[in-house]
Amino acid sequence: MNVLSISPVQWSKLKNIDDVEPIGDGDAACLAEVRDVLKKHGALLRFGVALLHSHFDLADDEIMLESSDDESRSLLTRPVRQADAGDRSVGTIWMLREGNAETMSWCRRFCRKLPISGGHNQDHNRVPGK
Repeated sequence: MNVLSISPVQWSKLKNIDDVEPIGDGDAACLAEVRDVLKKHGALLRFGVALLHSHFDLADDEIMLESSDDESRSLLTRPVRQADAGDRSVGTIWMLREGNAETMSWCRRFCRKLPISGGHNQDHNRVPGK
């Protein structure tokens, strides 16, 4: 049985967005093979492809965490201490490597069953670590 291990990553391993070659026609065959593998495993609507890149270095104890606000229809990705991400965070982008996958980005999941005034979850707008 193959085991996929997920470990924290230092984003500085990646090229800055200004130095990354965008996806182009030369990537079509590779992406078609990825699509075919996802289709074979019934995962076309579960996994996709991301252009891995960085914008700035992270400290050893930091991760990139997405937070969203449904009311303003906004999404914010920012570095937070891994300890402040909480147990409701789920990995959303991985670098697939030999023997393991490194989690590149996390997204905070919110419990929508605990509404406050106006039906909006207070935790939804809370920035981790603040």
